[in-house]
Amino acid sequence: MTFAFATIRNAVLTAAAAITLASCATVSAQEAPTVTAAAPTAQWITLGTSGGPAVQVHRSQIANALVVGDAVYLFDVGNGVQRQMAMAGLDENHVRAVFLSHHHLDHNADLGPVLVTHWTFGQGVLPVFGPEGTSHLVLGLADANAPTLLAGFPTGGPAKPPLRDMVSAADLPFALQEPVLVYEDENVRVSAIGVDHYQLPPSVPLDHMPDAVAYRVEAGGRTIVFTGDSGPSPRLARFMQGADLLVTEVVEAEAIAALLTRTAAGAPDAVRQSIIAGMRRNHLEPAEIGRMAAAAGVGAVVLTHFVPSPEDAADREAYVRDIRSVYAGPVTMANDLDRF
Repeated sequence: MTFAFATIRNAVLTAAAAITLASCATVSAQEAPTVTAAAPTAQWITLGTSGGPAVQVHRSQIANALVVGDAVYLFDVGNGVQRQMAMAGLDENHVRAVFLSHHHLDHNADLGPVLVTHWTFGQGVLPVFGPEGTSHLVLGLADANAPTLLAGFPTGGPAKPPLRDMVSAADLPFALQEPVLVYEDENVRVSAIGVDHYQLPPSVPLDHMPDAVAYRVEAGGRTIVFTGDSGPSPRLARFMQGADLLVTEVVEAEAIAALLTRTAAGAPDAVRQSIIAGMRRNHLEPAEIGRMAAAAGVGAVVLTHFVPSPEDAADREAYVRDIRSVYAGPVTMANDLDRF
């Protein structure tokens, strides 16, 4: 990369677990194993490819799995992620870590089931990383699922520890202006940077805007960047420099306008236009994706988190046309369960 990585210094960890980032399997630069091209092949699976809080007919909500050997790393866990993992032939017992890009429902809806399944069948501590609010979310889910844990299953064996003792959570520093190393093990090296997703006031009063991050993964001799959700961002453009694979969200404004005309015909035109303007400011359109990918010299582009679903769009090519006009590399509209 063209700018140096910083280190995470004051990550907020789960108090009940009382463990450090090192015990979350994050290791210091001095003791970290080196990830080399000889490492197991890394494969990125788009488990779910739809964006937005509404469940879609044709696509599961946004979720991704990085698979290295038999180890699985989850990047966002929208509704349906566990079924999608089963469809992909992935063993939930092999999940090493979970990385959340932000706390919109389509990105974290099934974190609770993932944690409870780890408690039921897994061993050790499952680390969860994400922007501010991740620790609160993980602890809240642990507490909210207490009745489920008390009901349990007659699996036999020794008594299970509390769910809080089998998960950990790290809040990444707020509004990261430079990349930070988040996690490292013998398979992967994961870094994060802040992106520009929350640029309009939310519907509840806050003392500051929420946060969102993108992730850069080095594994199996490849570099993969996952944008999460972001509007146009110079930091994100630098972050993807030289990546072999860019996995990026995409929104298509004309298709959104057509969808609103069908589904919100009674709303004033000013309201519909405000929604479209907000989507364009808080998300990435094809032309912007093409410009960033070309400038960063990425090897290939994979589109996901479709808003709206391409199956509902009159012009499916609109998702890729403006990318291909400025970017010469391969561009793929991902389907659920595609592998890259």
